[in-house]
Amino acid sequence: MSATLTGKPDYATYPTISSAQARDAARHLLAMSGQGTIVDDALLLRIERFYHLEARLLDEERYSQWYDLLADDLFYWMPLRENRFRRDKRPELCPENMALFDERKVDIAMRIGRLTSNLVWTEDPPTRHVYVITNVEAFATKVKGEYEVHSCFIQYRNRAEHDEATLCGRRRDLLRAVDGGFQIARRLILLPQSVLLTKNLSAFF
Repeated sequence: MSATLTGKPDYATYPTISSAQARDAARHLLAMSGQGTIVDDALLLRIERFYHLEARLLDEERYSQWYDLLADDLFYWMPLRENRFRRDKRPELCPENMALFDERKVDIAMRIGRLTSNLVWTEDPPTRHVYVITNVEAFATKVKGEYEVHSCFIQYRNRAEHDEATLCGRRRDLLRAVDGGFQIARRLILLPQSVLLTKNLSAFF
Protein backbone atom coordinates (compact mmCIF):
# COMPACT_ATOMS: atom_id res chain seq x y z
CA MET A 1 0.00 0.00 0.00
CA SER A 2 1.44 3.34 -1.02
CA ALA A 3 1.42 6.02 1.63
CA THR A 4 -0.04 9.47 1.37
CA LEU A 5 -0.10 9.93 5.15
CA THR A 6 -1.88 13.27 4.87
CA GLY A 7 -5.06 14.31 6.63
CA LYS A 8 -6.64 11.52 8.70
CA PRO A 9 -6.13 8.12 7.06
CA ASP A 10 -8.65 5.39 7.75
CA TYR A 11 -6.40 3.11 9.78
CA ALA A 12 -9.08 0.40 9.81
CA THR A 13 -8.37 -0.19 6.11
CA TYR A 14 -4.62 -0.61 6.57
CA PRO A 15 -3.18 -4.13 6.24
CA THR A 16 -1.96 -5.78 9.40
CA ILE A 17 -1.01 -9.11 10.92
CA SER A 18 -2.54 -10.85 13.92
CA SER A 19 -0.92 -11.17 17.33
CA ALA A 20 -0.22 -14.84 16.68
CA GLN A 21 1.44 -14.01 13.37
CA ALA A 22 3.51 -11.32 15.12
CA ARG A 23 4.77 -13.79 17.69
CA ASP A 24 5.67 -16.23 14.89
CA ALA A 25 7.51 -13.39 13.15
CA ALA A 26 9.40 -12.63 16.38
CA ARG A 27 10.46 -16.25 16.71
CA HIS A 28 11.57 -16.22 13.07
CA LEU A 29 13.70 -13.13 13.67
CA LEU A 30 15.29 -14.63 16.77
CA ALA A 31 16.14 -17.77 14.82
CA MET A 32 18.03 -15.82 12.15
CA SER A 33 21.68 -16.70 12.69
CA GLY A 34 23.37 -16.15 9.33
CA GLN A 35 23.54 -19.83 8.44
CA GLY A 36 22.12 -19.60 4.92
CA THR A 37 23.91 -19.35 1.60
CA ILE A 38 25.72 -16.03 1.25
CA VAL A 39 24.33 -13.96 -1.62
CA ASP A 40 26.62 -13.00 -4.50
CA ASP A 41 28.44 -9.66 -4.56
CA ALA A 42 26.09 -8.08 -7.12
CA LEU A 43 23.02 -8.79 -4.97
CA LEU A 44 24.82 -7.68 -1.82
CA LEU A 45 25.65 -4.36 -3.48
CA ARG A 46 21.98 -3.85 -4.38
CA ILE A 47 20.98 -4.58 -0.77
CA GLU A 48 23.61 -2.17 0.56
CA ARG A 49 22.35 0.54 -1.80
CA PHE A 50 18.82 -0.09 -0.53
CA TYR A 51 20.01 0.51 3.04
CA HIS A 52 21.88 3.66 2.01
CA LEU A 53 18.68 4.98 0.43
CA GLU A 54 16.67 4.08 3.52
CA ALA A 55 19.15 5.90 5.78
CA ARG A 56 19.04 9.02 3.61
CA LEU A 57 15.24 9.07 3.57
CA LEU A 58 15.19 8.88 7.38
CA ASP A 59 17.91 11.55 7.68
CA GLU A 60 15.82 13.88 5.54
CA GLU A 61 12.49 12.97 7.23
CA ARG A 62 11.06 11.78 3.94
CA TYR A 63 8.77 9.48 5.84
CA SER A 64 6.17 8.82 3.14
CA GLN A 65 8.88 7.52 0.82
CA TRP A 66 10.40 5.45 3.61
CA TYR A 67 6.95 4.04 4.42
CA ASP A 68 6.73 2.70 0.88
CA LEU A 69 9.81 0.55 1.60
CA LEU A 70 7.78 -1.40 4.19
CA ALA A 71 5.84 -4.53 3.27
CA ASP A 72 2.13 -4.65 4.08
CA ASP A 73 2.72 -7.59 6.44
CA LEU A 74 5.53 -5.76 8.28
CA PHE A 75 6.56 -6.79 11.78
CA TYR A 76 8.88 -4.22 13.41
CA TRP A 77 10.28 -5.26 16.77
CA MET A 78 12.68 -3.77 19.34
CA PRO A 79 12.56 -6.09 22.36
CA LEU A 80 13.88 -5.18 25.79
CA ARG A 81 17.05 -7.00 26.75
CA GLU A 82 17.43 -8.61 30.16
CA ASN A 83 20.70 -8.76 32.09
CA ARG A 84 21.51 -12.34 33.02
CA PHE A 85 24.48 -14.14 34.50
CA ARG A 86 26.17 -16.57 32.15
CA ARG A 87 25.03 -19.48 34.30
CA ASP A 88 21.40 -18.48 33.70
CA LYS A 89 20.43 -20.39 30.57
CA ARG A 90 17.09 -18.69 30.03
CA PRO A 91 16.99 -16.77 26.72
CA GLU A 92 17.84 -13.08 26.91
CA LEU A 93 15.16 -12.30 24.32
CA CYS A 94 11.68 -13.77 24.19
CA PRO A 95 8.70 -13.01 21.90
CA GLU A 96 6.38 -12.78 24.92
CA ASN A 97 8.46 -10.24 26.85
CA MET A 98 8.11 -6.46 26.87
CA ALA A 99 9.31 -4.53 23.83
CA LEU A 100 10.10 -0.90 23.09
CA PHE A 101 8.50 -1.35 19.67
CA ASP A 102 6.14 -4.18 18.73
CA GLU A 103 4.55 -2.75 15.61
CA ARG A 104 2.77 -3.45 12.38
CA LYS A 105 2.55 -1.18 9.35
CA VAL A 106 -0.51 0.61 10.71
CA ASP A 107 1.45 1.52 13.87
CA ILE A 108 4.22 3.00 11.73
CA ALA A 109 1.61 5.04 9.83
CA MET A 110 0.23 6.42 13.08
CA ARG A 111 3.71 7.36 14.33
CA ILE A 112 4.51 9.11 11.06
CA GLY A 113 1.18 10.94 11.23
CA ARG A 114 2.04 12.14 14.73
CA LEU A 115 5.53 13.30 13.73
CA THR A 116 4.19 15.23 10.73
CA SER A 117 1.23 16.79 12.55
CA ASN A 118 3.21 19.84 13.77
CA LEU A 119 1.70 19.20 17.20
CA VAL A 120 4.64 17.35 18.77
CA TRP A 121 6.49 19.94 20.82
CA THR A 122 9.54 17.70 21.24
CA GLU A 123 10.01 17.86 17.46
CA ASP A 124 9.65 21.62 17.03
CA PRO A 125 12.40 22.64 16.36
CA PRO A 126 12.93 19.29 14.64
CA THR A 127 15.57 16.74 15.48
CA ARG A 128 18.42 16.35 13.00
CA HIS A 129 19.44 12.77 12.26
CA VAL A 130 22.45 11.00 10.84
CA TYR A 131 22.15 7.26 10.22
CA VAL A 132 25.20 5.12 9.48
CA ILE A 133 24.58 1.55 8.28
CA THR A 134 27.48 -0.91 8.16
CA ASN A 135 28.48 -4.60 8.50
CA VAL A 136 25.82 -5.70 6.02
CA GLU A 137 25.60 -9.47 5.52
CA ALA A 138 22.91 -11.10 3.37
CA PHE A 139 21.84 -14.74 3.06
CA ALA A 140 19.39 -16.60 0.87
CA THR A 141 16.35 -18.14 2.56
CA LYS A 142 14.13 -21.07 1.65
CA VAL A 143 11.67 -18.62 0.08
CA LYS A 144 12.68 -17.37 -3.36
CA GLY A 145 13.12 -13.58 -3.37
CA GLU A 146 13.42 -13.27 0.42
CA TYR A 147 16.74 -12.57 2.13
CA GLU A 148 17.98 -12.65 5.70
CA VAL A 149 20.06 -9.52 6.26
CA HIS A 150 22.17 -8.57 9.28
CA SER A 151 23.52 -5.05 9.74
CA CYS A 152 24.77 -2.57 12.34
CA PHE A 153 23.60 1.01 12.74
CA ILE A 154 24.70 4.21 14.41
CA GLN A 155 22.03 6.85 14.83
CA TYR A 156 23.13 10.31 15.93
CA ARG A 157 20.47 12.87 16.87
CA ASN A 158 20.77 16.56 17.69
CA ARG A 159 18.04 19.01 18.60
CA ALA A 160 18.34 22.69 19.46
CA GLU A 161 21.70 23.64 20.99
CA HIS A 162 22.56 20.96 23.54
CA ASP A 163 20.19 18.02 23.14
CA GLU A 164 21.97 15.10 21.51
CA ALA A 165 22.02 11.32 21.62
CA THR A 166 23.84 8.48 19.90
CA LEU A 167 22.37 5.02 19.68
CA CYS A 168 24.15 1.99 18.24
CA GLY A 169 22.80 -1.44 17.62
CA ARG A 170 22.24 -4.38 15.35
CA ARG A 171 19.37 -5.20 13.00
CA ARG A 172 18.08 -8.42 11.53
CA ASP A 173 15.81 -7.97 8.53
CA LEU A 174 13.80 -10.14 6.23
CA LEU A 175 14.00 -8.34 2.89
CA ARG A 176 11.62 -9.20 0.06
CA ALA A 177 12.41 -8.52 -3.58
CA VAL A 178 9.55 -6.45 -5.07
CA ASP A 179 9.36 -4.80 -8.51
CA GLY A 180 13.11 -4.61 -9.01
CA GLY A 181 13.72 -3.31 -5.48
CA PHE A 182 13.19 -4.49 -1.92
CA GLN A 183 10.70 -4.13 0.92
CA ILE A 184 11.26 -4.73 4.63
CA ALA A 185 8.96 -7.52 5.78
CA ARG A 186 10.50 -8.13 9.21
CA ARG A 187 12.88 -6.05 11.30
CA LEU A 188 14.49 -6.84 14.66
CA ILE A 189 16.34 -3.94 16.31
CA LEU A 190 18.77 -4.88 19.07
CA LEU A 191 20.21 -2.17 21.29
CA PRO A 192 23.06 -3.23 23.59
CA GLN A 193 21.42 -1.29 26.44
CA SER A 194 19.14 -3.02 28.95
CA VAL A 195 18.10 0.42 30.25
CA LEU A 196 17.45 3.02 27.57
CA LEU A 197 19.95 5.87 27.97
CA THR A 198 18.15 8.47 25.88
CA LYS A 199 15.23 10.82 26.49
CA ASN A 200 12.92 9.41 23.85
CA LEU A 201 12.62 7.08 20.88
CA SER A 202 10.73 9.33 18.49
CA ALA A 203 12.74 7.94 15.59
CA PHE A 204 12.87 4.94 13.31
CA PHE A 205 15.65 2.38 13.05
